Amino acid sequence: MNDLIFILKKCKIFKGLSERELEDILKNVSYTIYDKCKNCAQCKSCILNFEGDNCSKLSIVLEGTVDIQKHYSNGKIVSINTLTAGNTFGEAIIFSNENTYPATIVAYRGTKVLYISKDDILSLLNNKKILNNFMNLLSSKILTLNKKVTLLSFESLRQKICYFILSEYKKQNTLSLHLPMSKKALSEYLGVQRPSLSRELINMKNDNLIDFDRSTIKIIDLEHISSLISY
Repeated sequence: MNDLIFILKKCKIFKGLSERELEDILKNVSYTIYDKCKNCAQCKSCILNFEGDNCSKLSIVLEGTVDIQKHYSNGKIVSINTLTAGNTFGEAIIFSNENTYPATIVAYRGTKVLYISKDDILSLLNNKKILNNFMNLLSSKILTLNKKVTLLSFESLRQKICYFILSEYKKQNTLSLHLPMSKKALSEYLGVQRPSLSRELINMKNDNLIDFDRSTIKIIDLEHISSLISY
């Protein structure tokens, strides 16, 4: 119970709640925990939900990593978002008239997810703190989606990379950026193949726009990078 409360304190929906309040919540809501991935030796990942599956519960990642992916018929996979402990998914879908997953939910080995039903969420929203947190979370998700749409609207890979770099520059406020994801995850986020991403990063390095290694990107010509995209 204490471990579960510790993780839930990281969840934005329960921000500002005391351990006692979280204990009361767990006693009064019906929840289930998915942890089949923990002992899955046959594969590195498994699909929790396919695009089009019904969504009737709010999901909270307790351990591991969950990837929200868009799968296309030609085999292309675009990573929409990567979630870790304390992150949620399904919070907007369960209240939609068309409450089906718009993307595929993939869990990696060692992942545990807590599920809370729609009825229990409605009950929890009587708490003003949780209601405020829930609305803030929905607003943040909308902004994230808008950024993703903007990213995918750029025609060239260089523009997409520049948009990503400038977004991270605004967050980190430094020219030496720590990559928040692996190169493989970044290529999926940008909607391109990893070799294509590697080639373009090398081209940008040769053009003296950036320098990079495995986990960092150093901005060399911020003005030029900014000129390649428009907000």
